[in-house]
Amino acid sequence: MLRTFASRDLHRKYRNFRLGYLWTILEPLGMTIVLWFVFQYILGARKFGEQPYFLFISVAILPWWWFTKGISGSTRVFVRDTGPLRISLLPTQIWVLRGVIVSMVEFLMSLPIVLFAVLVTWTFPGPLIVLFPVAVAIQFVLMYALGLLVASISAVVPDFARIVRIVTRAMFYLTPVLYSIARIPDSIREVAPLNPLVGILGLYRIGFWPNETETLRQFSISFAVCAILVISGLLVFRRIEPRILKEA
Repeated sequence: MLRTFASRDLHRKYRNFRLGYLWTILEPLGMTIVLWFVFQYILGARKFGEQPYFLFISVAILPWWWFTKGISGSTRVFVRDTGPLRISLLPTQIWVLRGVIVSMVEFLMSLPIVLFAVLVTWTFPGPLIVLFPVAVAIQFVLMYALGLLVASISAVVPDFARIVRIVTRAMFYLTPVLYSIARIPDSIREVAPLNPLVGILGLYRIGFWPNETETLRQFSISFAVCAILVISGLLVFRRIEPRILKEA
């Protein structure tokens, strides 16, 4: 059922575009090129991130793209699908999981951008690249839990979707997507791992830049926050689910 739902959602999303699924590459690639040009040639990328900067930003922008699309889509799950939800015998969380899977498939389809950046910059990963799929798995679990949390609250508090948009925009600058972890000031470096994406992006990048990572303690903090968010998402969903089904 999940495969059927995901395939149908992807087809419906791209069927009216002439380039179809190619937009899963073109859209993030365009954003990557613009950010690379601004920070490399206008602001000076050596002040912000590791070199080559085009690869540096490519490795992080794709997981971030997946995160924002998945979480923003979760705000509409129980608002948009009230009809099918009312008559469906499937578990309620399936509606959230299908959205996370669709956004993950789009992320996986956009990964040729990283391969393109590798070839253009002629910078190849080391053995720690094996942690890349670990980062994908951790992010998937985190997004599923956050999706449950966001979808549940958005169903009973319509204004929450706007709050989510504001928070995600702020997180773009509070998360080391455009800059290196080493560029975070010492005064706030200890609290930076409270953002779970800091640890996840560290796993994505460690294969290319072994020094572009946190200490074991900082990784532990990031993934402990991930675990807390996962538990919170599941508990909030369980508490609000009866109300969601009642108002569907």
